[in-house]
Amino acid sequence: KYRQPVSLMVVFICLGLLLCTPASWSPATLPGRVLGTAALILVVVAALGRVWCALYISGYKEDRIVDVGPYALIRNPLYVFSFIGAIGLGLATGRLLIILLLAVAFLGYYPLVVFAEENNLHEKFGHIYSDYARRTPRFFPQRWQLVEPDLYPTRPRHVRRALAEVSWFLWSSLLIQ
Repeated sequence: KYRQPVSLMVVFICLGLLLCTPASWSPATLPGRVLGTAALILVVVAALGRVWCALYISGYKEDRIVDVGPYALIRNPLYVFSFIGAIGLGLATGRLLIILLLAVAFLGYYPLVVFAEENNLHEKFGHIYSDYARRTPRFFPQRWQLVEPDLYPTRPRHVRRALAEVSWFLWSSLLIQ
C-alpha cells in the first residue's frame, strides 16, 4: 500500500535534484551522447518489457499463478523492467546523484514489496506458488526457456491501462531531454 506514495516521493526528490544540481556530464560530448543513447535504449526496453508483462499478468494476478511469457523466466519481471526504466531515466537526467538515488531507493524498497507479495501469494496459492518459486528465480533468469502458448487470453482494459502506465517512461524521457 506504500509503493506508490514512496515512488512519488522519490520522483519529487529527483525533480528537485534535476532542477537544482548541475549535470554530471555534458550531453554534447561523446560520453554524454553514449549515455544519452543508453538512456533511451533502457527506457524503450523497460516500456516494451512492461507491456510484454502486461499481456500475461493483467487481470490474472489475483486469480492464478502466471508462469508463462516473462513470468516463465523470472517471478518479478515488472519490477525488473521498472528498474531498467528508472536507471534509463536517471541516465537521461545526466546527473549521477539521481541515478544513485534511484538505484538505492529501488534496491532498498522493492525487495520489501516483493517479499510481502510473495508471502501473500504463498498464503493464497500454497504449494502451487511454492513449486513456481522453486523453479523460477526471483530477479535474474538462470535459464532461457521461454514458455509462450500459441494463444493466450488477454484482458484489453488491463493492457490499455498498462500502455498508459508505460507511456510515462517515454514521456518522462522526452521531457527530461
